[in-house]
Amino acid sequence: MTSGPVGVASPESRVDGAARLPKKPGPTPFTIVTTLGAVVMTVVTARAVGFSFEGLIENLTRPNSVVEGLLNPDFSQIWSERSRAAFIETLQLAVLGTVAGASVALPLALWSTRVGNPNTFLRSIVRIFNNIVRAIPDLLWALIFVSAVGIGALSGLLALFFFSLAVTTKLTSDVLDGIDPGPVEAANASGAGLTQMLRTAVVPQILPSYSSFVLYNFELNLRSSAVIGLVGAGGIGERIEFFRSRGEWEEMWGLVVMFFLVVMIIEAFSVTLRRRLV
Repeated sequence: MTSGPVGVASPESRVDGAARLPKKPGPTPFTIVTTLGAVVMTVVTARAVGFSFEGLIENLTRPNSVVEGLLNPDFSQIWSERSRAAFIETLQLAVLGTVAGASVALPLALWSTRVGNPNTFLRSIVRIFNNIVRAIPDLLWALIFVSAVGIGALSGLLALFFFSLAVTTKLTSDVLDGIDPGPVEAANASGAGLTQMLRTAVVPQILPSYSSFVLYNFELNLRSSAVIGLVGAGGIGERIEFFRSRGEWEEMWGLVVMFFLVVMIIEAFSVTLRRRLV
């Protein structure tokens, strides 16, 4: 075989090298079994609940007042005094719930990790508390507080507070588990106390991610404030439930469409901020 210039592979060697490239490995037995199991479970569940595409299409295409209201939304209610007040109350609930929950979530996240809480017993208590709070969905929190303090914005604020606490604590604690131990070791070696170490070596590392989580949680709270309002916890959800209970679908869909647009605008603004932070 004729050799080419120094440092340049000949066509024959390139062909032989390409032929010796390893083949892409196929799926592992675990992946195959897991995929088949998921498909079988989906089919079995669909048959158990009586799901069928024919029935779904028939129900969606059947004329009814709900679909007619969606096709002809009435936006006049958006400018009414009560609807404007409900929109403002929704924003207030989302902001206050996010700020209050995030303020408590940061110390709870620190206390639930080894770097922020060396006491194993206290750390376990904090983690159990976080798990309990996270296990209860926002709608159930709203139902609990509506029963406890009555219908209104206060029950919605308390529900969003605990929802924000659960989400922000979980996400922040996950980031804490992966921080760089170098600054922590340097702070401990210099004789810094626990509070000083957390303030100088830990919090600066997680602050960008924590701020991003707070903004993300605000988006969630804005959506949740409409859902919890359906059970009497204040916000635009109460107005939506009012029109739904009266069968006034055009007015209801008008509020839903406007709320959707508001959420999309705020979400786009929040995503821009989060990209700058992280």
